[in-house]
Amino acid sequence: MFMPAQQAMPPPERAAFQAWLAADASIGPQRAYHLACRLPEQLRPFGRGATALADWALAHTLFWRGRFEESRARLAAIRLEVFTPEAGAAFNLDLLIPAQLSWALALLGETAAALEQADHALEQAQADAQHGAIAGGYLGMLHCFLDAPEATLAWARRLRAGVAIGPQAGLLHTANLLEYWALSRLGESPDEAGAHAALAALRRHGSAHEARAFSLYALGQFHQSPQHAVTQLDAALDLNARHGLHHWEARLLHLKSQSLDAGGQLHAASRFLALAHETAQRQGAKLFLKAITGIESRTHADPDMEYAA
Repeated sequence: MFMPAQQAMPPPERAAFQAWLAADASIGPQRAYHLACRLPEQLRPFGRGATALADWALAHTLFWRGRFEESRARLAAIRLEVFTPEAGAAFNLDLLIPAQLSWALALLGETAAALEQADHALEQAQADAQHGAIAGGYLGMLHCFLDAPEATLAWARRLRAGVAIGPQAGLLHTANLLEYWALSRLGESPDEAGAHAALAALRRHGSAHEARAFSLYALGQFHQSPQHAVTQLDAALDLNARHGLHHWEARLLHLKSQSLDAGGQLHAASRFLALAHETAQRQGAKLFLKAITGIESRTHADPDMEYAA
């Protein structure tokens, strides 16, 4: 979703890393996982910094596969000091690692720790406007996971304002879909045509990018009309399965059960509720499990929300 720049990467490193990156965009973790597993060994001859970059790529892939605890452990083990200042800046890893760690912690139910990591990402991003915009994208997604639409909306708009120009302009489409979800969740009218345009643009960047973003669209559709959202939720689940994406799986299944219930299909609703519960338990996704079991999961606005204003 939010990838590191590669301009400073030496050619031998670039080949293996680029192969993983291309697979992640086009096929998703279904194909990229096997490449990511080989990256640490392939990049080890190029030093500790290259190995750490490979560890980040594998942690990134594990997250999308729904293996949140494994992703968290690998991200937490990466020592940023192994990067030279030039290499760290080139890859944005001082921002990307704590930002993605915040996602894994959030889904594991560790909200306070997730927000602490989000603060670390913000600290790294303050000196650079483009990095600040990328951080806004990560924090927008974090608060979407946390079901906090006001904060998601603020960060999405910051992202959109910061990437209107420059090499990360493709992130604009993700910002539009985060805003679509947030407005739908708040009961307001989102830009339907803009959401479809964003999905089409992401498809051109890679079908896995579209699949990741389509989940946001389907979630937004549910909040607009629960009883009519089954088709879109099914499409999101199918797209994710085809690309090996499982990060939203428990929540999508849970919302599908609610959508079926709203349509009077009570037996099917119970079946998908049980499947959502089983999926969340298997993944250790305590954030989703709390909602499925009816336990209130209190979310918090980001303590640095003034940066998103």
